[in-house]
Amino acid sequence: MVNNEIELTRTVDMEKKDALIRRLVNAGISYLEKWEKVPFFKRHEYNGSKEVCVVFINDYQKELAFSILEEVEGGGEVPERKQKIKALRDDLDS
Repeated sequence: MVNNEIELTRTVDMEKKDALIRRLVNAGISYLEKWEKVPFFKRHEYNGSKEVCVVFINDYQKELAFSILEEVEGGGEVPERKQKIKALRDDLDS
């Protein structure tokens, strides 16, 4: 992994992941998809899944990528998730 890549999201929802990837490709944003094993005692955080998909993007494309992520997650998104995305954006901007 290159130093200027940042984590965009972690998900176990394949429909949302596929929609996000499609939109990233259509917008010309390069991405890296990495699968990580979830430790047994943390699986409750990921609805019992054994693996989680982590999507990374280039730091220089983060603003557009985060706006696409918000659109994809916008439908049934819980406010807590939106706050986490905002906090991550604020951390990256500083």
